[in-house]
Amino acid sequence: MNKDAIWGVLVLILVASLAAAVIDRDGTNVNPEPSVNEEDSEESEEQTVNLPMPIHDDGHLHPAPVLSLISAEDDGAVISLSGFVIHSHPSEILVDVVFEEESIAQFAPDPSGLWNFTVTTDASGVVSLNFTAAHGLENTTSEAMVVDMDRTEEEQGSTDEGGANETQGNTSTGNSSDNSTGNQTDNGTDDNTGNETDNGTDDGANNGTGNETQPPAGPTYNASDLGQFWLDMFMCQSNDVVVPTDDLTTSAIEEHECMVSITMNETHLTITSNGLPNHDFESTLACSQGGDCTAAQTYEWVIPRSPVNETTGGHDASNCPSANGAYTCASERSDIAIAVNGVPFFGPEDGPGGDAVASHHGVFEEDRQPIEMGVCHGHAAQGGTYHYHADANCLHWHAEVGETILDYDNSAPSVVAGNTDTGNHSGVIGVAFDGYPIYGFWGYDADMSVVEMTSSYRLKAGETGYNGIDDYEYIEGLGDLDVCNGHFGPTPDFPDGIYHYHSTMLNGEGDMGFPYFLICYHGEVDLGNGGGADCSGFGETWGPGIGPPPEGCEGGPNGQLEDVQVISPATIFSTAWLWFGLLAMLAVRWRLTNKA
Repeated sequence: MNKDAIWGVLVLILVASLAAAVIDRDGTNVNPEPSVNEEDSEESEEQTVNLPMPIHDDGHLHPAPVLSLISAEDDGAVISLSGFVIHSHPSEILVDVVFEEESIAQFAPDPSGLWNFTVTTDASGVVSLNFTAAHGLENTTSEAMVVDMDRTEEEQGSTDEGGANETQGNTSTGNSSDNSTGNQTDNGTDDNTGNETDNGTDDGANNGTGNETQPPAGPTYNASDLGQFWLDMFMCQSNDVVVPTDDLTTSAIEEHECMVSITMNETHLTITSNGLPNHDFESTLACSQGGDCTAAQTYEWVIPRSPVNETTGGHDASNCPSANGAYTCASERSDIAIAVNGVPFFGPEDGPGGDAVASHHGVFEEDRQPIEMGVCHGHAAQGGTYHYHADANCLHWHAEVGETILDYDNSAPSVVAGNTDTGNHSGVIGVAFDGYPIYGFWGYDADMSVVEMTSSYRLKAGETGYNGIDDYEYIEGLGDLDVCNGHFGPTPDFPDGIYHYHSTMLNGEGDMGFPYFLICYHGEVDLGNGGGADCSGFGETWGPGIGPPPEGCEGGPNGQLEDVQVISPATIFSTAWLWFGLLAMLAVRWRLTNKA
């Protein structure tokens, strides 16, 4: 036997042994999250066997958990805190509490995400508690939430009516109480139940004739810092009475509950929400045909406390061509703003690219994909993400007096605004990602009369809205509002004036009120910092049968990866060696052939 033959035999033996090793490893169950040894758990009196959690049935990953504080109380001896964790699987979350660099407690929230924590301590000065929430199955961790309880005598003497429980650092309670022009003492904590959302706000009595110019009787705010304003305007917060709601598309009687939490620092607010509306609603076709009924989500948006007008220009005008690059365009089919109940406002287009609202009202027939909006001009997309395409007044309902969404007439654009015509300026219904408020249909004209605000967009000659944004053109002066669908002027909340948007159902000629909410941002906006996440449009803006995902959204709705499998590094390397062996064998064969 010559040397080449011997070399060939050795290569075959090597390949066979490597193949056997690979087969053996494939039969071994690799645990990516090894259990904690009993020795590591000696601090606990009860030993817990840490078994690996089963992979989710849908085999996908979720965003990291989000921690939020609801309330904090300190009687000088006992600190009591409550909050919630936003995550698709709250029961799998473990919250860790650290005090003076030492973990003092770990606990899991209840299945809805709510948690309560109490600690007894005689510590003085600033008692700083650091909270983090971890999802062990997917190895994700929330950003740290630091709660500072100030027990110094000086701070207790100067704290506003909340006492010591208003002094935590990064929760939106104590650090913003001086920015609402002095009126926050009676509305900072206990009247944020959404009573401004019924289109009359607080100024009903002095605005009956529609042309008074004196300041409204209700609270007013500082337009240079909207922090306290948003704390007061958002519904579904911890102190609000939340009425369970029902998805009318399903046959079951459900009890959905909206949930919103707001935290803020010196410059921005962080709004977290489960995306469930505060009113009965209809998921429509995604639910009845696709099984994707409205479900709780994990939303987190960051908006500026002090909006600043956009002045730089040079922006991409693809989704707002009439703005000519002067302003940042809002998304055509994804979230563009946040309603005061925590539900996202979407752009005007449906999945195929038509005007969803115009199609709903019969202006054209959407023949590319079945699209249906419910009574509230809203519906669910794939993944159960409920959202609005236009204002249908459902935000203004009053379940406590027996109203239902069916009390609102949504039969034609011309009658929608009439549901809330009380002679008063509309209340705020949402916030755009640039921080400016969005009001309902009714506003002040140049004479301070209350009129229905109208859009200045109209269909181009011969168009119907079938092509969405491309079918419309902005005509300055056609309606009351500018190219972004807003204007500067007084509101009941800001009598000295503020730039603000309006929802619109009609334009100045009585036709469709495109873009219905807004089409561009009059203020500076960072769409990468909590708002405008195009991934949320899965099933409506992109997905199977619609189109490819936006950059960074590959893998499923909201950028979640599907069918994730853990592969042992040893297996990867073994496979590489197997290929190396095969190549070596081929090289020997080639050499023998050439020699012959």
